[in-house]
Amino acid sequence: MKDRWMLLSLVSGALALLIMGSYAKQQRAESVKLDAKPAGNEWTSAMADQEEHKTYQLTAGAHIDVFNISGPVSVEGTDGSAAEVSIYRTAPNRDDLAYRKVSVEQTSSGLTITQKNDGTERSAIDLLNRVVLKVPRQVSVTGKSISGDFNVSGITGAIDLNGISGSVDAKRLDGALTVSGVSGNVRVAVTRIDDTGLRVSGVSRNVYLGLASNLNAELSLGNTTAGVSNKIEGLALVAAGPSNYSGRLGSGGPRIEVSNVTGFIVLQRI
Repeated sequence: MKDRWMLLSLVSGALALLIMGSYAKQQRAESVKLDAKPAGNEWTSAMADQEEHKTYQLTAGAHIDVFNISGPVSVEGTDGSAAEVSIYRTAPNRDDLAYRKVSVEQTSSGLTITQKNDGTERSAIDLLNRVVLKVPRQVSVTGKSISGDFNVSGITGAIDLNGISGSVDAKRLDGALTVSGVSGNVRVAVTRIDDTGLRVSGVSRNVYLGLASNLNAELSLGNTTAGVSNKIEGLALVAAGPSNYSGRLGSGGPRIEVSNVTGFIVLQRI
């Protein structure tokens, strides 16, 4: 009886080890399969890419017009008179790169950059166009119908952004700024503004206003659903009705107007 019990124990142990070993192999196989990459060039060729780089000469006061882009746009002001235009195009299907190409046209007033649609494209195109601009500081910029984020910095001319299906980040600006129709957050760092002021309206998320300590301006904040978060010490906001506030920075001056914001309006120092 004792020998029989020992035999049964040995058989049970062997079966347990066999099952555990098989399970471990299965787990290792699943782990390897999860992290596996296709053989050969299949992994690297999964995305098709195109790049285009061009340089243009612009005069002071030129205008940059960017519109109807299915991807993010970045504009940076630099020294000199040269405008560097870089276009990056990405699609999972290389055939899609034949459509929605971005054209750059130099005009008497500056540059016009837009995405073309000749009416022959298929109904479903999976394509990302990214436009990166390095331009002279003394230009003005208009951005409209952008399906992505819009970042702009170091520009001394007027900025007008409308219909941005992403977030807006604007900093180191010296001219007028108008931002409207934004589906993401708006972040603006204000060191100085000219007499035309700054206006932000129609924002579906939050507006973050970074204001320099030596800035002189009049604040007008209206129609914000979530309210105002004032993180600036010594800045008094006066209620002018439901969800409407006014305030003065320094000795006052040009107007900073923010209205029709679904999220918070956040005031802070930079």
